[in-house]
Amino acid sequence: MDNLNKNAITNGIIIAVITIAIQLLTYYAAPQLLGATWYGIVISLLSLVIYIVFTLDLRKKVGGFWSFKQALTGIFIMSLVANVVSSVFNFVFYKFIEPDAYDRVKGYVADGLTATFEKMGLSGDDMDKAIEKATESLKSQYQPSPLDFLKNIAIAILIGFVLSLIFAAIFKRNPPMFAPLEEAE
Repeated sequence: MDNLNKNAITNGIIIAVITIAIQLLTYYAAPQLLGATWYGIVISLLSLVIYIVFTLDLRKKVGGFWSFKQALTGIFIMSLVANVVSSVFNFVFYKFIEPDAYDRVKGYVADGLTATFEKMGLSGDDMDKAIEKATESLKSQYQPSPLDFLKNIAIAILIGFVLSLIFAAIFKRNPPMFAPLEEAE
């Protein structure tokens, strides 16, 4: 179990580093993507793939077999570490390194939503209200107060736990009940 926890922490740190690298690359190289709905979907799917890969890696590192409880423990620790490291980085980055990020990203999101809503046939006050509501919700991510930080981290931990439950159910693998018979030569 000690080996499981250590490997889960290591994998969680690696996931956080990958996530932070993608985030920084996007923010500095192609910030307009932050306003694109399709980009959010792609990043969500990529995150899911990353978690699956590291879950399978974790199972392999502990011998290829683990009970539901061991799987849940390992996957949740991995998720917890990744979420805490990423959340702390985001808070520091957007609060102290890029304090004007909200205004920058808000424009991209407003432009992306305007284009999407126009395609849907929405216009006028309804569109303005929807865009204002969406951009206002970005404030907790890009201009986080200490309370926003705690709320964001609590939500991330809760979502991580639910996904850990699902992943543990999917990726648990009990050892065979009986050892395979060796054929006599």
